[in-house]
Amino acid sequence: MKIVPIFVQENKREGLFSIHLDNEREDEATKCIENWLLNSQYLYDFFTLHQYDLNSGYYGKAISIPEAINYTQIEAEYLFSKLERLAISGTNKGNDNLSTAFQPLRDLDYTQTLLQQVKAKTKIKKKWLRIYAIKIGPNTFIVTGGAIKLVGKMKEKKHLLKEKQKLDDIKYFLKEEGILDQDNFKVYEI
Repeated sequence: MKIVPIFVQENKREGLFSIHLDNEREDEATKCIENWLLNSQYLYDFFTLHQYDLNSGYYGKAISIPEAINYTQIEAEYLFSKLERLAISGTNKGNDNLSTAFQPLRDLDYTQTLLQQVKAKTKIKKKWLRIYAIKIGPNTFIVTGGAIKLVGKMKEKKHLLKEKQKLDDIKYFLKEEGILDQDNFKVYEI
Protein backbone atom coordinates (compact mmCIF):
# COMPACT_ATOMS: atom_id res chain seq x y z
CA MET A 1 0.00 0.00 0.00
CA LYS A 2 1.30 3.45 -0.80
CA ILE A 3 0.08 7.04 -0.73
CA VAL A 4 0.09 9.05 -3.96
CA PRO A 5 -0.64 12.75 -4.58
CA ILE A 6 -3.76 13.63 -6.58
CA PHE A 7 -4.48 17.35 -6.18
CA VAL A 8 -1.49 18.94 -4.43
CA GLN A 9 0.76 21.89 -5.07
CA GLU A 10 4.36 21.05 -5.82
CA ASN A 11 6.48 20.55 -2.70
CA LYS A 12 3.45 20.81 -0.40
CA ARG A 13 2.39 18.07 1.98
CA GLU A 14 -1.27 18.98 1.96
CA GLY A 15 -4.10 18.55 -0.47
CA LEU A 16 -5.82 15.45 -1.78
CA PHE A 17 -3.89 12.19 -1.74
CA SER A 18 -5.02 8.66 -2.53
CA ILE A 19 -4.22 5.12 -1.49
CA HIS A 20 -2.76 2.83 -4.12
CA LEU A 21 -3.53 -0.68 -2.94
CA ASP A 22 -1.08 -3.49 -3.62
CA ASN A 23 -1.86 -5.46 -6.79
CA GLU A 24 -4.12 -2.72 -8.17
CA ARG A 25 -3.44 -0.97 -11.47
CA GLU A 26 -4.49 2.49 -10.21
CA ASP A 27 -4.97 4.39 -7.00
CA GLU A 28 -8.48 4.74 -5.56
CA ALA A 29 -9.12 8.36 -6.63
CA THR A 30 -8.03 7.69 -10.20
CA LYS A 31 -10.35 4.66 -10.33
CA CYS A 32 -13.28 6.88 -9.35
CA ILE A 33 -12.38 9.52 -11.91
CA GLU A 34 -12.04 6.97 -14.70
CA ASN A 35 -15.14 4.95 -13.80
CA TRP A 36 -17.47 7.90 -13.22
CA LEU A 37 -16.24 10.38 -15.83
CA LEU A 38 -14.64 8.40 -18.61
CA ASN A 39 -16.15 4.92 -18.64
CA SER A 40 -19.80 4.92 -19.73
CA GLN A 41 -19.71 1.12 -19.99
CA TYR A 42 -18.78 0.84 -16.30
CA LEU A 43 -21.74 3.09 -15.41
CA TYR A 44 -24.11 1.19 -17.70
CA ASP A 45 -23.08 -2.12 -16.11
CA PHE A 46 -23.38 -0.68 -12.58
CA PHE A 47 -26.85 0.80 -13.12
CA THR A 48 -28.04 -2.34 -14.89
CA LEU A 49 -26.90 -4.46 -11.94
CA HIS A 50 -28.45 -2.02 -9.43
CA GLN A 51 -31.55 -1.08 -11.43
CA TYR A 52 -33.87 -2.05 -8.57
CA ASP A 53 -32.10 0.40 -6.23
CA LEU A 54 -32.01 3.06 -8.94
CA ASN A 55 -35.80 2.86 -9.28
CA SER A 56 -36.67 2.19 -5.63
CA GLY A 57 -37.78 5.78 -5.09
CA TYR A 58 -34.89 6.71 -2.79
CA TYR A 59 -34.00 9.48 -5.25
CA GLY A 60 -37.56 10.24 -6.30
CA LYS A 61 -39.19 8.97 -9.47
CA ALA A 62 -37.86 6.18 -11.64
CA ILE A 63 -34.69 7.08 -13.51
CA SER A 64 -33.60 5.50 -16.79
CA ILE A 65 -30.10 4.09 -17.10
CA PRO A 66 -29.06 6.71 -19.72
CA GLU A 67 -30.32 9.47 -17.37
CA ALA A 68 -28.41 7.92 -14.46
CA ILE A 69 -25.21 7.79 -16.52
CA ASN A 70 -25.65 11.45 -17.49
CA TYR A 71 -26.38 12.53 -13.89
CA THR A 72 -23.33 10.62 -12.66
CA GLN A 73 -20.94 12.16 -15.17
CA ILE A 74 -22.20 15.68 -14.42
CA GLU A 75 -21.92 15.09 -10.68
CA ALA A 76 -18.45 13.53 -10.99
CA GLU A 77 -17.16 16.47 -13.04
CA TYR A 78 -18.51 18.91 -10.47
CA LEU A 79 -17.18 16.90 -7.50
CA PHE A 80 -13.64 16.45 -8.80
CA SER A 81 -13.40 20.08 -9.98
CA LYS A 82 -14.48 21.22 -6.54
CA LEU A 83 -11.97 18.94 -4.78
CA GLU A 84 -9.14 20.11 -7.03
CA ARG A 85 -9.99 23.79 -6.49
CA LEU A 86 -10.26 23.42 -2.71
CA ALA A 87 -7.10 21.30 -2.41
CA ILE A 88 -5.00 23.90 -4.23
CA SER A 89 -6.56 27.06 -2.79
CA GLY A 90 -6.57 25.53 0.70
CA THR A 91 -2.77 25.67 0.83
CA ASN A 92 -3.07 29.48 1.12
CA LYS A 93 -4.09 30.79 4.51
CA GLY A 94 -7.55 32.30 4.66
CA ASN A 95 -8.93 30.34 1.70
CA ASP A 96 -11.52 27.58 1.85
CA ASN A 97 -9.92 24.16 2.06
CA LEU A 98 -10.89 20.51 1.66
CA SER A 99 -12.58 20.46 5.07
CA THR A 100 -15.48 22.32 3.48
CA ALA A 101 -16.04 19.43 1.03
CA PHE A 102 -15.69 16.52 3.44
CA GLN A 103 -18.00 15.68 6.32
CA PRO A 104 -17.92 12.88 8.91
CA LEU A 105 -18.83 9.47 7.52
CA ARG A 106 -21.66 9.13 10.01
CA ASP A 107 -24.01 12.08 9.76
CA LEU A 108 -24.31 12.45 13.55
CA ASP A 109 -20.55 12.52 14.30
CA TYR A 110 -19.84 16.14 15.15
CA THR A 111 -16.57 15.82 17.06
CA GLN A 112 -13.18 15.79 15.36
CA THR A 113 -11.14 12.62 15.89
CA LEU A 114 -7.68 11.49 14.83
CA LEU A 115 -7.77 9.91 11.38
CA GLN A 116 -11.45 10.69 11.03
CA GLN A 117 -13.35 8.74 8.38
CA VAL A 118 -15.09 11.19 6.07
CA LYS A 119 -17.07 11.42 2.83
CA ALA A 120 -17.40 14.03 0.12
CA LYS A 121 -20.55 14.48 -1.89
CA THR A 122 -22.09 17.27 -3.90
CA LYS A 123 -25.14 19.41 -3.46
CA ILE A 124 -26.28 18.46 -6.97
CA LYS A 125 -29.83 17.12 -7.35
CA LYS A 126 -29.01 13.39 -7.56
CA LYS A 127 -25.97 13.43 -5.22
CA TRP A 128 -25.30 9.69 -5.13
CA LEU A 129 -21.52 9.80 -5.57
CA ARG A 130 -19.37 9.40 -2.48
CA ILE A 131 -15.63 9.84 -2.12
CA TYR A 132 -14.42 8.19 1.09
CA ALA A 133 -11.27 9.41 2.78
CA ILE A 134 -9.29 9.70 5.99
CA LYS A 135 -8.73 13.21 7.31
CA ILE A 136 -5.11 13.93 8.26
CA GLY A 137 -5.37 17.72 8.62
CA PRO A 138 -7.66 20.62 7.63
CA ASN A 139 -6.49 20.45 4.01
CA THR A 140 -5.01 16.95 3.89
CA PHE A 141 -7.15 13.95 3.04
CA ILE A 142 -6.31 10.46 1.78
CA VAL A 143 -8.92 8.94 -0.53
CA THR A 144 -9.66 5.30 0.30
CA GLY A 145 -12.27 4.74 -2.40
CA GLY A 146 -15.61 5.84 -3.70
CA ALA A 147 -19.04 4.51 -4.50
CA ILE A 148 -22.35 5.21 -6.12
CA LYS A 149 -24.76 5.11 -3.18
CA LEU A 150 -28.34 4.41 -4.23
CA VAL A 151 -29.58 3.33 -0.78
CA GLY A 152 -29.90 4.96 2.64
CA LYS A 153 -27.23 3.12 4.62
CA MET A 154 -23.86 1.64 3.74
CA LYS A 155 -24.71 -1.67 5.42
CA GLU A 156 -27.47 -2.29 2.88
CA LYS A 157 -25.18 -3.13 -0.06
CA LYS A 158 -22.08 -5.29 -0.52
CA HIS A 159 -20.18 -2.72 -2.62
CA LEU A 160 -20.71 -0.10 0.11
CA LEU A 161 -19.59 -2.48 2.87
CA LYS A 162 -16.41 -3.05 0.85
CA GLU A 163 -15.73 0.72 0.92
CA LYS A 164 -16.31 0.81 4.70
CA GLN A 165 -13.85 -2.06 5.14
CA LYS A 166 -11.24 -0.18 3.07
CA LEU A 167 -11.73 2.88 5.31
CA ASP A 168 -11.10 0.73 8.38
CA ASP A 169 -8.10 -1.08 6.85
CA ILE A 170 -6.43 2.12 5.67
CA LYS A 171 -6.99 3.84 9.01
CA TYR A 172 -5.22 0.88 10.63
CA PHE A 173 -2.41 1.10 8.04
CA LEU A 174 -1.91 4.82 8.78
CA LYS A 175 -1.72 4.14 12.52
CA GLU A 176 0.83 1.38 11.92
CA GLU A 177 2.90 3.77 9.80
CA GLY A 178 2.79 6.39 12.57
CA ILE A 179 0.68 8.85 10.56
CA LEU A 180 -1.74 10.32 13.08
CA ASP A 181 -1.80 13.97 12.06
CA GLN A 182 -0.40 16.59 9.69
CA ASP A 183 3.00 16.73 11.45
CA ASN A 184 3.49 12.96 11.10
CA PHE A 185 2.39 13.11 7.46
CA LYS A 186 4.91 15.84 6.63
CA VAL A 187 7.80 13.54 7.47
CA TYR A 188 6.33 10.35 5.98
CA GLU A 189 8.12 9.26 2.82
CA ILE A 190 5.79 9.14 -0.17
